[in-house]
Amino acid sequence: MKLNVFYNAYGKRLFMGILAAENRRIFFQYTPEFIAEGIDVSPFKLPLKNEVFEGDYALFDGLFGLFNDSLPDGWGCLLLDRKLHQKGLSYDTIKPLDRLSLIGANPFGALEYEPAESKDFEDFTIQLDSLADDADIILEGHTSQMLDDLLKLNGSSGGARPKITALVSDNKNKIIHGGNEVPTGFSHWLIKFSNRKDRKDIGLHEYVYSLIAKNAGIVMPETYLFPSKTSYGHFGVKRFDRIGNQKIHIHSACGLLNADFRVASLDYASLLKLTKLLTKNNQDVEQMVRLMIFNVKAGNKDDHSKNFSFMLDENKNWKLAPAYDLTKSAGINGEQTAMVNQKGIDITDDDLIIEAQRIGISATKTKEMIEQITSALADYEKLVKEHK
Repeated sequence: MKLNVFYNAYGKRLFMGILAAENRRIFFQYTPEFIAEGIDVSPFKLPLKNEVFEGDYALFDGLFGLFNDSLPDGWGCLLLDRKLHQKGLSYDTIKPLDRLSLIGANPFGALEYEPAESKDFEDFTIQLDSLADDADIILEGHTSQMLDDLLKLNGSSGGARPKITALVSDNKNKIIHGGNEVPTGFSHWLIKFSNRKDRKDIGLHEYVYSLIAKNAGIVMPETYLFPSKTSYGHFGVKRFDRIGNQKIHIHSACGLLNADFRVASLDYASLLKLTKLLTKNNQDVEQMVRLMIFNVKAGNKDDHSKNFSFMLDENKNWKLAPAYDLTKSAGINGEQTAMVNQKGIDITDDDLIIEAQRIGISATKTKEMIEQITSALADYEKLVKEHK
């Protein structure tokens, strides 16, 4: 199986290269024209070279981290595999390139894949509660009549909770699935659902954490709590990989380093070094330190390598992407997925300060961030009551 890969960023679409699968091996080669553009889309594991790269089957089923970022996990993978199963593939024969073909031009970020099996739907208005109910049906193992719509709306969003991508009006009164053009007064959003296994106020709490993060100085996209008749609301976040009709290239720490996000493969020392090496910007390094402090203080222990991303701007410079998935979570065995100062539990302020000092952030600066974040988190209960 072969797929043509295109890079479609800031309104310019380029033929980037060819992905090919043979037995259990996956290969990729850039086109000479794309190499000449000098856009280093994955500098560590897929540098711009005129050679054939072979993936490591032990990781991502042989798929390179760059393209694995286009694939969903959890909920989105469930939808893809259900659809591929409907097309006649058994679950044990579904391959990464099958999933990429089904995603086509709809992953997060700027990559696109052809030939694509996915087709555009006509514009339709979205009823969130109805889709949430349909998501429950699919999670229970049934095939929903809305599978195609949910698949199209999901894009390649990650995470285990059901979610959709959609166009939302500026006044938040209308949610639609559109075609290739974004209507005036609309923008791209991601909206999450609770399911029957979640607490009913999960959307409310994620929204409150997003407000606290902003108050704590963390760069966040716009967020909103969409009303619901069946829960306390559906959490929504404006997509940072889209500006109007234009796409932006996004690469996770997981994909950049081919680090398996399902295990504790990266600690904050590695994440901070990656940020400094890739962005060459001290403000981005400080922002990563701030994220480290927030996750520890807020009890967000699900800080794995796919929950940190970077963006490539029009001038081919990398910068840290806005934060996402900051909800309090238990983690594995109650430990921080990304260790701080080689510790997964009982992390102290001194550990945070020492880790930051290793990357060049002063103790004074780190203490200021700790105080600001601790103060912001103290408003948690008050904000929950205000938005119920």
